[in-house]
Amino acid sequence: MTAPITLRNEKSEAIRLAEFARGFARENGLPDGERARLLIILEELFTNAVAYGYAPGAAGRITVTLQRERCRLVIDFVDDGQPFDPLALPEPDFDVPDQERAIGGLGIHIVRSLVDEARYSWEHGRNHLRLVRRIGMLSEAGD
Repeated sequence: MTAPITLRNEKSEAIRLAEFARGFARENGLPDGERARLLIILEELFTNAVAYGYAPGAAGRITVTLQRERCRLVIDFVDDGQPFDPLALPEPDFDVPDQERAIGGLGIHIVRSLVDEARYSWEHGRNHLRLVRRIGMLSEAGD
């Protein structure tokens, strides 16, 4: 099953995104742990896109498409913000004391740790991030 949602680049839209993700998880029989991971991933991506992807006051659109395949959850996150490849960020250096560590990058580190595949591209003036998580066999609900 595939489900898309298009959101404005406004913080308040995070509520709609979470409701959308919960509904998708329910309809597709995702276990509670998988639903929680999905919510963390989407919250992190959406929050970063809204906070850093657009010039102040600029209107934009973010489209999230969720797809359940038998043993995979595919997340397509597309926005029309400034070009930014989150996968190009270096991994945080956890050997450096907190007060000396560069600010930022922990969120995308968490996202990357929750997925099995990640791919970024800039196409037609939009950021495209595809994430894939292997989830094991699920119930047939939602097929």
